[in-house]
Amino acid sequence: MKEIVLSNGKFFVNIDENFAIRDFYFPYVGMYNHLNSEANSIGVYVNGRFKWIDDSWEKKFSYCENSLVANLEAKSDELGIKLSFKSAIHKYLDILIHQIQITNLTEEEKEVKIFFYHGFKLNESEIGNTAYFDPKLKGLIHYKGATYIYISSQSSNFEYTVSKKNHVSGSWLEIERGHLSRNKIVQGEIDSAWAVVENLKPFESKTAYYYLLVGHRYDDIVKLKNKVSNEGLDNLLEETQEFWQGWIKTKDRLLPALSKNIKDLYYQSLLIIRAHFDNNGAIVAANDTSIYKFNKDHYSYLWPRDGAFIVMSLDNAGYTNLTQRFFKFCKQHITDEGYLLHKYSPDGTAGSSWHPWCDDDENYQLPIQEDETALVVVALYNHYLNSKDIEFVDYMYNGFVRKAANFMVKYTDPQLNLPLESYDLWEERRGIFTYTASTVYAGLIAASKLAILVGNKEESVLYNQKAEEIRNGILTYLYDEEEGRFLRGIYRDKNGNIIKDKTVESSLLLVHEFGVIDPEDYRMVNTVRAVEDRLWIKNGIGGLARYENDYYHKVSDDTPGNPWIITTLWLANWYTQVGLFDRAFQLINWVIKRKTQAGLLAEQFHPFTGEPLSVCPLTWSHSSFCYSIQKLNKRLIEDKTPDYVMA
Repeated sequence: MKEIVLSNGKFFVNIDENFAIRDFYFPYVGMYNHLNSEANSIGVYVNGRFKWIDDSWEKKFSYCENSLVANLEAKSDELGIKLSFKSAIHKYLDILIHQIQITNLTEEEKEVKIFFYHGFKLNESEIGNTAYFDPKLKGLIHYKGATYIYISSQSSNFEYTVSKKNHVSGSWLEIERGHLSRNKIVQGEIDSAWAVVENLKPFESKTAYYYLLVGHRYDDIVKLKNKVSNEGLDNLLEETQEFWQGWIKTKDRLLPALSKNIKDLYYQSLLIIRAHFDNNGAIVAANDTSIYKFNKDHYSYLWPRDGAFIVMSLDNAGYTNLTQRFFKFCKQHITDEGYLLHKYSPDGTAGSSWHPWCDDDENYQLPIQEDETALVVVALYNHYLNSKDIEFVDYMYNGFVRKAANFMVKYTDPQLNLPLESYDLWEERRGIFTYTASTVYAGLIAASKLAILVGNKEESVLYNQKAEEIRNGILTYLYDEEEGRFLRGIYRDKNGNIIKDKTVESSLLLVHEFGVIDPEDYRMVNTVRAVEDRLWIKNGIGGLARYENDYYHKVSDDTPGNPWIITTLWLANWYTQVGLFDRAFQLINWVIKRKTQAGLLAEQFHPFTGEPLSVCPLTWSHSSFCYSIQKLNKRLIEDKTPDYVMA
């Protein structure tokens, strides 16, 4: 499981429960992974005894307050050693720094070697890699093509090696023997190791530094090495911590009366979101490659839907300059027809997909989730409300908003006044869904308001009229009086007959959020009651499943599915909206209990043990928490109850 993420918007690493770097992305957040989940592990050799950092060590994980600087602590009673790491990727330089305090816990003098293993597969392949010791720069260099990684340390002494890697030999074997051979160069499928060496008197502590530099060419490494030499690793680490603390402090809008638990996770969530926000505009869903084993793919993509929800929370928090990068990304990649694709790689190319371009009879169909187009327009209007930047709206209107809105107008069923079939937000089925139709309604309303802002009155009228038609279609065909609630959706068979999907579905909680009906409308109240009754995990840890009989990572037939962060917070948002704050706080505190030691939120959880399942962290989980706190914060102020606190 991943315990720590570090990033500067270009260089990103995941650190696991054994302090190993598992994922190493450059030059995009989420692309390319130069480890592919192979552990860059740490081992410790003390007076002839060796141990990898593993489950036998006592470990702690946290972040410095309001910062993307991590604190990691590992203690081994067997070796009589404690290691305290302060780790970060520099705020803008592509430098990973480990400041390591090494403490002797015994009366015995100790020679301590901390070994750092490297199993890099540069550009995601073991073919054609080279690693060598650079005598000028006093460090190891791995390179292939336009990727260079430099490894070195500041300590009393060091050791190094590079080696051919296979199941019987490699640098890992030298590490376990406690001495590195100082081999100078190797190519092909390779690994390497670097050791920090210190001698400690009884109960003495010493501080050493291990660091990596990343660039596209050798000259990049030389420049970064000069920066390290001139400014010092301690100063680079300190300015990074101060930068992130300032990044949070300047945008703090929360009521002072809200509990520290809420505030701590809110601020940490903003930082985790930023860590997954590539500087070129793509917001990666998750960079946890533990998901590989399920489908040989990952979450290191931008789903425009996730991105739209995420930027709404960032804009509400005040980071409007940052979110413009996301909107520009969407403007650049929207199709001429006016829709966004299923998902995108961080460099803007189309992501992998399982949505076909034709039906069973090979008739053409769009392999899209229409909510992904609609929600970006919704998010853009929310961006305007927070930024009041009409020039940016004007910039986005012709190249994005008009395209998307005209597509939504055309992509409708004239008989039902509903959007045509597309895939649901869970990417599992194709049909006409209440949630998707609600996002299209909200998207057209937002487009109408944006059209007014830039002086396009005729388009504003058109978009508003079509939105109202879709709203009528939702209330006519997607609310079922017999069931007394909204349907998940409807399907048309080959004869044109309508088939109702009566599955209870958590995304129905968003119908009021998109303005289709008021939150206290009887149809909304009835739907919320059905969702909470049928999807709440009653005989386990609680929380809300996605829908009835959810199969994804399912662990038991005794539950409707596994509880998710985002779905549980959708329920909290409704309680906030109708002023039932006690229940909203209960659900928010359920989320807080799910966070890892360092404050990370997974996608979903084991319904009985509470163990994180699927990826961790999930960016959307963190943005959902931020959005819920922002909504609650706003309602408490509006209701003039700023002293309302629940721990």
